[in-house]
Amino acid sequence: MKHSGSAPESPYPGGSQAAADAAGSATIASASAATGRVELYTQRTMVNWLSPLQLPFTAMRVAVAMAIGAFADQRMVQAALTTLNPNPPLPVPADGHGGVWVDYLADTGDGWDSTYSMALCVSHAVTLREQGVTLPRAKVLLLGGDQVYPTPAHEGYRTRFVDPFRAAFPAPVEIVRPAYSDQPIKLPDAPWMVATPGNHDWYDGLRGFARLFCSGKPVGGWETRQRTGYYALQLPGGWWVWGLDLQLESEIDRPQREYFQKMHTALQPGDRVVLCAPEASWIDEMERVRRGERRAVPSIEAKTPRFRSLSEIEGMLGDRLALVLAGNSHHYAHYVPREGTAGPHRITCGGGGAFLHGTHLLPDPPRPIVVGPARQFYELKSAYPEKSASRQLRNRAWQLPARNLSFCALVAILYLLFDWIIQSASLVSVPGRDQRSFVDRLAGLEVTFGNIGEVFHQLFRVMAHSPASVVFAAAIVFTCAALSTRDVRRGVRLACVVGALHGLLHLALAVALLWLVMRLNFHVFGADNAPPVLLFVVEAMLLGGALGGLLFGAWMVLGNALWRLHPEEVFSSQRIADYKCFLRMRFEGGQLTIYPLKLEKVCRHWKLGEGVKRLTKVHGTWRIRAQPGATGPRFVPADGQVMPPEAVRMIEEKPIIIQR
Repeated sequence: MKHSGSAPESPYPGGSQAAADAAGSATIASASAATGRVELYTQRTMVNWLSPLQLPFTAMRVAVAMAIGAFADQRMVQAALTTLNPNPPLPVPADGHGGVWVDYLADTGDGWDSTYSMALCVSHAVTLREQGVTLPRAKVLLLGGDQVYPTPAHEGYRTRFVDPFRAAFPAPVEIVRPAYSDQPIKLPDAPWMVATPGNHDWYDGLRGFARLFCSGKPVGGWETRQRTGYYALQLPGGWWVWGLDLQLESEIDRPQREYFQKMHTALQPGDRVVLCAPEASWIDEMERVRRGERRAVPSIEAKTPRFRSLSEIEGMLGDRLALVLAGNSHHYAHYVPREGTAGPHRITCGGGGAFLHGTHLLPDPPRPIVVGPARQFYELKSAYPEKSASRQLRNRAWQLPARNLSFCALVAILYLLFDWIIQSASLVSVPGRDQRSFVDRLAGLEVTFGNIGEVFHQLFRVMAHSPASVVFAAAIVFTCAALSTRDVRRGVRLACVVGALHGLLHLALAVALLWLVMRLNFHVFGADNAPPVLLFVVEAMLLGGALGGLLFGAWMVLGNALWRLHPEEVFSSQRIADYKCFLRMRFEGGQLTIYPLKLEKVCRHWKLGEGVKRLTKVHGTWRIRAQPGATGPRFVPADGQVMPPEAVRMIEEKPIIIQR
């Protein structure tokens, strides 16, 4: 029985109001947890381009893409699908000051550390302390090609591109649970993401690219609006951005040509265009002109195929073309028209996350190129990293054994196979030759320079009766020769000879290591007791991997320094994640202001951001729960490291200004 005037009984144990408040808080917390969003992020390491598994897989995908792409052009399918629903230009609304900010980022989807660091940079404002200015986040993010490495296969887009970008700029977590798990959540005034496909995007026939960028689905907090691999953006103040899709062979197709002819008729007097190309093909064209100047007999060689289609669009635009942007080369290079001449600025900016390319082989001074009826003369104004730094980074390729154990293991296995074939052939009875094996002969020769001739004399005697050893040796020499001629436009014969010499050195090293190991083992274990096979294999793997990798790395450095060979491999083998770059541009009225920005060192250690709870982590894949209201990056630098946007600096001393 209750007494009048007494406090009502509390339904909570103890009857205290504090308990009630605590229970209410727990209820709210549990409700928030129930409405939170579970997210998965996979943090991939950078692609190991010299991996024994990666090399044949990538080569196969490239071969298939080249073969199929020649017969089934995905751009024709896209054009057919847009016949009934035309592909209009995308008008970009102006901000409160009558202009618009646009970012340019290319070659992104490689390792997590580099790609996510750059995703953070383009999803936040950038403060330049030296200049005393803050550059706000852009309204449009232009992706310049190669959004995934090495190919789109095996969820490449999700793990190497989508995960870093949606973690850097996630979509909001709503309190009310969505109707279905994949329901897109759009931000008010969300920035746009517009992409140009590169050659790596084409390795699955552009199917993954079309699903990601041409279906209207958001990527984190970004919106995608394009319908095809090519596009036209109409910016305030009479500015346009055209993005080209030149497929693997860098040829423009008829529907795309007609599309840009239609866009050309839409240009008003005084309008200017920025062109986004998949690759800096003008560099190849400058090299072609340089080759022609050195020939005694004039060449009938026309423009390089990679530059032919680009120059066709450039010729259509004429003096309306203000700037040409490209990726594919993973560095920054800015070519400006020589004083007193006309032509657009040309910028290569491929520092979005992939391994670094050197700048020390860039044409300087460049040769003139022909666009339409005019010859354009250029000079290299700026490069990042600088050429001296690029050479120093190039010279570090000799450290291959410490950087790529799997490739060095492959070299050691090839050494073992060659030695095994030679030893097996020496056991076959041959008239006129004593029956001692090749190993027995090596063990009886002291390791001195005077005995080198005898060692190779015995080697040639065995190979003369062993077709398998000859075929194996020829395969090694041919492979090294083919690798040296890759991306070589001039001096192919010289490159082939240099590569063949490289292969012969590896064969010689394999025999020398066999000689050294056998001599040491027989002396250690005694002449009557053959050393264990397992011990020999371990010794051969360790010495062959270390010395073979050292020879391969040092030869790449030497070949690049003396004959300009291996421009790709000498850097891809190092997988340099630093020296990244992007552009932040301001289109306003009659002026385009370009801020070329660099991130010299990417972040390598991460922790969870605010409002995020770790659930599980298995083999680099995080399963987390983001609470409602958590809009910041899912991962932030750990151990007191500087947030990547705060570490951004200018590449050139002053912004690049182009008047309309």
